[in-house]
Amino acid sequence: MQSEQLNIKNLVEEACEILNTKYSVEEDVYLIEVTTEEDNSVEVSIYQSIDSFDVEKIDCTVTIGPIVKNLDLLYTFLKNNFELDYGSFAIINEDGVDLLIMVDSLLLESCSAEDLASVVLYMAEVSHDTEALLMKYS
Repeated sequence: MQSEQLNIKNLVEEACEILNTKYSVEEDVYLIEVTTEEDNSVEVSIYQSIDSFDVEKIDCTVTIGPIVKNLDLLYTFLKNNFELDYGSFAIINEDGVDLLIMVDSLLLESCSAEDLASVVLYMAEVSHDTEALLMKYS
């Protein structure tokens, strides 16, 4: 797994150069701080995983915020999944709190730094815009 670790590290470093930003690492998770067009800061988590077919992937996640269980809101996010260029919305439960997140996976073997940078920037922009919608329903 060492060569793959170097591969994902190189991809993250090159993506950060493209995005003109820096990253940090916590427990094998790369944290990329992205500044959106509206000058807001969003943290995107990048980590390596292996799917059920033993294919190595790069997973990207952004935590948007706590979500209130509301059918209209859930319907809105489910409907919006189809319109996203990259990723999808999901809900996870962390310490008893439901959180809205955005997730995407890329195949490690065919991923370029440009691909990763595009996904990271897009997810940061969409997640920031989604926070406003989420607050409206809170």
